Amino acid sequence: MLFYHFGFFDQQNPFVMKKTLLTICAISLFIFCGNSQTFCETTAYSPYKDYLLNAEGDWSDYSFCVTIYVHVIRRSNGTGGQSVANVNEALGYLDDAFNPHNIYFKWNHEINYINNTSYYNSPSTIFNTQIYDHSDGVDIFLFDDSINGVGNWGYGSTEFVGFSSKLLVTGSYKGISSYPLVRSYVLAHEMGHVFNLWHTRHGTVTESGDPNDFQCAEWVNGLNGSECGDYIMDTPADPDMAFNVEYPACDWTTVLYDENGDQYDPDEHNMMGRTHVACMEYFTFLQSRRMKKALALLPFLQDVSSYIMTPSYPCASIAPLVFYPNATNSELNLDLTNRPNNIYTYELYDPYGIRVLSGESPNVLKTLDVSGLPEGIYFLHFYDNGEMIIKQILVDR
Repeated sequence: MLFYHFGFFDQQNPFVMKKTLLTICAISLFIFCGNSQTFCETTAYSPYKDYLLNAEGDWSDYSFCVTIYVHVIRRSNGTGGQSVANVNEALGYLDDAFNPHNIYFKWNHEINYINNTSYYNSPSTIFNTQIYDHSDGVDIFLFDDSINGVGNWGYGSTEFVGFSSKLLVTGSYKGISSYPLVRSYVLAHEMGHVFNLWHTRHGTVTESGDPNDFQCAEWVNGLNGSECGDYIMDTPADPDMAFNVEYPACDWTTVLYDENGDQYDPDEHNMMGRTHVACMEYFTFLQSRRMKKALALLPFLQDVSSYIMTPSYPCASIAPLVFYPNATNSELNLDLTNRPNNIYTYELYDPYGIRVLSGESPNVLKTLDVSGLPEGIYFLHFYDNGEMIIKQILVDR
């Protein structure tokens, strides 16, 4: 999708967004990348780019549990869409991609069927409505294998990079029915965008997005890899494989050189590359670290996930922490009513690691008075059965 920056992101405070967004959501879907064929229509703009790239902290050894909601879009008469078996297969790809990095997904095994021919025929318009959105989970919208987009290709999409917790996947790779995108790693590719990953070609090919975001090409020698390209050091420079990858050998068939005269050797198996869909296999360690940092620090991702400080399965051991409002100006509510009967400890720290508030509470609705705290970002530490949940809180007046 092609979006433009209309000032809805407050550059002084990366956690305050105006509510006038996405009214132009699907207007320019088929203009993206100069009408090039693609299986991803996600626009490269990220409101949290500078904050996330500069933020301190490393959560690479932690385990994350992300709540998801699954929606299947069908015609108004209930035909089309994806079967239950197809949905389970699709989520299997998601687990295969993320579980090796200790990122897990929690699903209630309920499919929300949306019977709407208008959405069915124009998948991108699902971003124009918030009717089906959840604040406590990533909304996954799955369309029919036959509903293709640009150049008769299927595609996936999110609302920018690391911007909101919703994504869609539809159609098939190059329109070939034997490569349905729903049942492929394209679902993981789009989830990577939700978790603040760019395409590996980003910067080497200037992608649509924020016109003030000066993208630069990553060199083959990698010396500028943290400032250019996809800002990740262990993904090789990618001049845009443009799907010119032979399968099953998974060899890129083009020869190109960077500005230093070095020959490109992109990774045909990386989830975030524009490679053959059957060649996609993995995220790198530093891509995983970026995603975990986003899950730990970005408010909308904090709302859909929890984590523990050990490399073990997190979804069974910790229930999500319900807290509101965030941002707050005077009170912060901890809703512990659905947790087991126990006494829970909480602490609030400022950005310098100074504890500014602490206490204990049984499993009730506990209201914390933060009216005396200066505006800014704070970190809530909540202890449950020996594990700690950390949530970022914004005090804003």
